[in-house]
Amino acid sequence: MKRATIKDIAREANVSLATVSRSLNHDPCVTDAMRTRVLETAKRLGYVPNTIAKSLKTNSTYTIGFLVSDISNSYYISIARSVEDIVSSQNYNLMLCSTGNRKERELDYLQMLMSKNIDGLILNTTGRNNDFVLEMNKKTPMVLLNRRIMAPEFRGDLIDTNSYLGCYRLTKQLLALGHRKIFVVRGPAHLSNSFERFQGFVDAMGEAGVRVDKLYPYTYTGEFTLQSGVEAIRHMCSLEEWPTAILSQNNMMTIGILEELRRKMIRIPEDISLVSYDSINNMDLMTTRPTSATFDMAAIGEQVGQSILSRIKNPEMPCREYIFDPTITPGNSLGIPRNG
Repeated sequence: MKRATIKDIAREANVSLATVSRSLNHDPCVTDAMRTRVLETAKRLGYVPNTIAKSLKTNSTYTIGFLVSDISNSYYISIARSVEDIVSSQNYNLMLCSTGNRKERELDYLQMLMSKNIDGLILNTTGRNNDFVLEMNKKTPMVLLNRRIMAPEFRGDLIDTNSYLGCYRLTKQLLALGHRKIFVVRGPAHLSNSFERFQGFVDAMGEAGVRVDKLYPYTYTGEFTLQSGVEAIRHMCSLEEWPTAILSQNNMMTIGILEELRRKMIRIPEDISLVSYDSINNMDLMTTRPTSATFDMAAIGEQVGQSILSRIKNPEMPCREYIFDPTITPGNSLGIPRNG
């Protein structure tokens, strides 16, 4: 079947090619009645714009790449939904890719997106391909989500949650109940958000007179994944003296922690207390609801969308940061320390 063209629309609607073009591009010079007439004709003929030809003409593909570390995480799904609402209103398409927090997969996606001449990139970086990202950044407007790139030459925005404050406040809640042996389950040390969350924990503990150093036994470093949460509890159970509370620094880790504690019949909060950075989806339906540092993900997504659009429009604008403070949402996972 032959593909309909703007010439077919012009002939069928009995208007000029210029009128068709202006109507399809929502030119304000075209009357509402004429625009409706052209658009209805285009729809009836099954007209689909030739995006390749349009991109050559406008030097824009109207495509924005969005790389996240874990698409199974409800946090990123919620943000992506809000981002899409914002950018689609300006006729941009969102290309969502999940790296699995793997260096090689992230590099493959970055190269693919660059070959497609995307107009902008939203990046939740693995922190392992910074040289390539910085080279790409010379021509591609970027917004970083949750993880910084510590390079003075980077030009772009950072949208992040207040990692330090969230973990500081969660640790303070545990300390106020009398906990001192707090098992912290953290992400990769090279990631900025992991470092900041851990530092919030360290400082709060220090204020209570507990020094967190190389000799502190209650630390587990893994990935921001469910499996790391499982492995953290297995490590905890191997300790000679167990902690009285757990601070999970990621919601996927929290799910893994909950699953493994249940398998080992360790009760919350009777046997051990638990707090979590980031909430778990549909937590209200759960029997065990961890006290969590929570964030307005719709607002974060809206800011990400607005930031990438403004950077596409003006790539040379100064770097900006938008940091969202936490709300501590109480659950039923806290109790006083249990001895023995």
